[in-house]
Amino acid sequence: MRILLVTSVYPTPYGPHKGTFNAALVTGLHLAGDDVRVVAPIPWTDRLRRRAVGTTAEGVTHPLWWYPPKVGHHRHHRWMRRTVLPAARTITEEWQPDLVLGYWTHPDGTVALEVAREFGVPGVLLVGGSDILILTAKPARRAIIVETLLAADRVLAVGAPLRDSVVALGVPPERVDAFARGVDRQRFAPTDGLAARRRLGLPLDRPIALWVGRMVPVKGLDVLLAAWSLIHRGKAAPLLVLAGDGEQRGELAQMAARYGDSVQLVGSVSHAALRDWYAAADVVVLPSRSEGVPNVLIEGLACGTPFVASAVGAVPDLLEPNSRVVPPGDVPALAAALEDALQGPPLARRADSSHIPDRQEAVAAVRAILQRTLAARATGAAS
Repeated sequence: MRILLVTSVYPTPYGPHKGTFNAALVTGLHLAGDDVRVVAPIPWTDRLRRRAVGTTAEGVTHPLWWYPPKVGHHRHHRWMRRTVLPAARTITEEWQPDLVLGYWTHPDGTVALEVAREFGVPGVLLVGGSDILILTAKPARRAIIVETLLAADRVLAVGAPLRDSVVALGVPPERVDAFARGVDRQRFAPTDGLAARRRLGLPLDRPIALWVGRMVPVKGLDVLLAAWSLIHRGKAAPLLVLAGDGEQRGELAQMAARYGDSVQLVGSVSHAALRDWYAAADVVVLPSRSEGVPNVLIEGLACGTPFVASAVGAVPDLLEPNSRVVPPGDVPALAAALEDALQGPPLARRADSSHIPDRQEAVAAVRAILQRTLAARATGAAS
């Protein structure tokens, strides 16, 4: 298949850690024999605020996306269209896609479907989670999201709960498929935790909780820090490591300063380096207010690290014997679950990840859905 992916959630020179799961999907499709090109617009704010530190991968185009910041989010597809359509037309001067795939319903998916219509090919949406679970709370945004979902030939959702949420918005269930997001077991696998701690300069004798992600309100870091203040500090005081960046970084740094050396902010961590961080931790914590199927929990489990997380989205489906879920926003419950997870000698409890599929299994599931979509369009055209 020749697939054109349209999404702003993709690694760029200004954000090399952004959307690594989409880059992994593209790699998997390439390995399966598909020809995939990517249009990944870069928000002008990224170029303004950040220094380019990465490179552009082969087959990926990064047009600059201009839009008015902080206002009119329900109209952002109009601004993205201005940069994505010309880029797609340039690509298709010598290469024609069989199908257009858009990740993130709006504005990315809305524009991806416009590209698909222009070239007369099927348009498929891969929904992310918060685009369905959070953004639809705003009436204007909800209207364009529902319109986009209904216009797609097919909608792909990671996990049954997210699929059900898409159907609840009025999309016919026969046009929505769920698949399990897999993990790259060559990159994420158990390794010596104490050796990882030495490499990272972390204490060998303290229990460690690890959070990884974007520092934004939906991730519930305020809840996590409130819970951390309730955890008993014994002889070996536990350490909370926050790995990531985002709009709340400055605010969180000020809050964390009150905890002394029991909270450490380490900034963004490259995807390649995450294995050591997972291996070094006794538990991965994710107190989010909303999630789909969190990569951080899947990757942590594959490295043998159990989790404590909010019972949102498909998180309960990831549970194994040493992991726990708590109600979102429940500070005492989160504190109790973390305190239990951090009891005993460091790295004593390990997780079972046998229920997590391999990345190639997930790619195969996506390919099968895309192939069925192409076959359905061909059958319809012939009838």
